[in-house]
Amino acid sequence: MRTLTPKVTAKARLKTMVRAGLSTLLAASGGDRLIGRRYGGQGVILMFHEFVSSPVDTLGQGCPVDHFDAILAALKASGRDFVGADEALRRLTDPEARPFVVLTFDDGYRSNIDLALPVMERHAAPATIFVPTGMVDRSINAWWLGLRELAVTCDVIEMEPMELRLECRDLRGKQAALELMTAWVWQDFARADLLAPVLVAHGVSMPDLVDRLALDEAGIRAADRHPLVEIGAHTATHRALRLLDDAAVETDIGDNKRYLETLLDRPVDWFAYPYGPPSIGGTREADIVRKLGFRAAVTTDPGGLFRPHLNAPYLLPRQNAEVPASPVSHALAGANGVFRALSTRFGAPYDCPGDIK
Repeated sequence: MRTLTPKVTAKARLKTMVRAGLSTLLAASGGDRLIGRRYGGQGVILMFHEFVSSPVDTLGQGCPVDHFDAILAALKASGRDFVGADEALRRLTDPEARPFVVLTFDDGYRSNIDLALPVMERHAAPATIFVPTGMVDRSINAWWLGLRELAVTCDVIEMEPMELRLECRDLRGKQAALELMTAWVWQDFARADLLAPVLVAHGVSMPDLVDRLALDEAGIRAADRHPLVEIGAHTATHRALRLLDDAAVETDIGDNKRYLETLLDRPVDWFAYPYGPPSIGGTREADIVRKLGFRAAVTTDPGGLFRPHLNAPYLLPRQNAEVPASPVSHALAGANGVFRALSTRFGAPYDCPGDIK
């Protein structure tokens, strides 16, 4: 087994600096608003996951709650309304409606309520929390949390599936180790199933870790009763759906929908695809989501919402807003469609395949 001391590469640092610098420059110059005339659409769905008081404790992962507060203040000052998911669809039918922002949080973290909700209340900003069954019943393979716990608690990680011994004794080393391990899984999501023995060998209990970080059934019910919170579906197991056959995809999504509807005693109408592109192969998954009776579903493809998205409500774009560097500028740039423009090299502002039959 080879020993490696991971380091954040100069290329990675440069990419982060360029992205942050571009967002800051566009926001300061008004360039993001200029781009937004073509790419911003009528509104935007923003994506968050976990919220933190100190990003050092999570190796930079999660959205610092003070950043979240500043993002909401800036979005409100830009003239956008905070609306729920259903209201967003309604506004797409009305060309005279005010521009809007929809907040979404993935995975059902306790911090969505403990840290984010007080900020939401100050800004009167609703949010949809997309919850996998496995996070609530503690059965999930939350490999991304397991890897982070390894990096946080261990100075040496025996990463046998990678045939590497990772030495990470300071903050930067731990961040680099986490980035390296995470990228290894993203290259092939089947690798997530190889991590359980590594976690056990290093004293990481996945159920205990998830219990510490995720809402339980009582917490989910209480959250859903709050006037600013709606619970949405996010599969039973949080696997990359493209790895599964048709029947398994339908089971994974359908079981989660039925579980949440039983828990909450109401219909669950909105769905979020785990991981984004690794869960979407053409329109197969969207067809299944439609068949299961959802009203709409969100991806992780960047971009604003336009009226034609009503023709493809099961593949709605959603902009990542959880960026440590220049968070306010990044959120404003995302709301103005800057990252859609960049990802398409200033091509079409939206991509709707038409009605999903």
